[in-house]
Amino acid sequence: MSRIAAMDLGTNTVRLVVVEYDGERSVPVYSGQVITRLGQDLHKDGKLSDAAMKRTTEGIVSLLREAERFAPFRLSIFITSAGREASNTDTLNEMVRAATGHEIRVISGEKEARLSLRGARLVTGDGADDFVLFDIGGGSTEYVLCRDGALAGAHSTDLGVVRLAETYLSRSPVVEEEYNRMRGEIEQSVDNAFKIIGARGGETLVGTAGTVTSLAAIDLNLVEYSPAKINSHKLRAEAVEVMRAKLSMMTLKERSFIPALDKGREDLIIPGIAIVQESLKRSGNDFLIVSDYGLREGMIKEMVENETSV
Repeated sequence: MSRIAAMDLGTNTVRLVVVEYDGERSVPVYSGQVITRLGQDLHKDGKLSDAAMKRTTEGIVSLLREAERFAPFRLSIFITSAGREASNTDTLNEMVRAATGHEIRVISGEKEARLSLRGARLVTGDGADDFVLFDIGGGSTEYVLCRDGALAGAHSTDLGVVRLAETYLSRSPVVEEEYNRMRGEIEQSVDNAFKIIGARGGETLVGTAGTVTSLAAIDLNLVEYSPAKINSHKLRAEAVEVMRAKLSMMTLKERSFIPALDKGREDLIIPGIAIVQESLKRSGNDFLIVSDYGLREGMIKEMVENETSV
């Protein structure tokens, strides 16, 4: 019996999962996350700020401390969009290494998409034939086409909810003119992504990561988050529009009282909703399937395979 852990340093959220592996299957024994806003203001000068790196390093340490009762475990810490974009990712690596003894590694947008698909397939099942998976992150959104059960196309966009919120949305409640300008960029980028991955239309739409799971939790009126209830939830376009209208009229403080909305996501949920709505429109669907599983779980699967091949 061995334990393996994967930590995802996202542009907005740090996530850790620890699984127990018995040689045949892996079972999660710990899952935690903390919002650190690593990519705050990254789009302005291409650098991770000292404050953001400090928050993230502290967040990593706190998650590892929480997971100590499941030690020992083999850990992989990886960084996505923020690490690819920033010119000073090495500085963050030095801070994390000094605090934890572990290195971080940057993964490409293509690998991020591939691993997210592997994780989501734990929900869709290996028999699912044709679907488009989208993974909304703080610094990017990935689109993946699965056709005849196999990866058929992938594209990483720069539709990160942190950048979009910082670029377009100056006030809450939402200013309609600002929202429409933001949605114009999103519409073009989503349309381009669907063309690049070769989606023909009619494929099932599957969504993963914080925006989609938060909307599912709100739709389900969850007070306490439950992956079991979130996974495979059918999130309908009409429900998303109702949430957009209500959330847009709220201040950030008012949104902070919503139990299903993580603290630190109050401003990011609006650009996230816009990405969801454009993805639904472009796919031609009136609903999407929600997956709590994604990048971390895909990385775990890869780590298990590497361990068994040694």
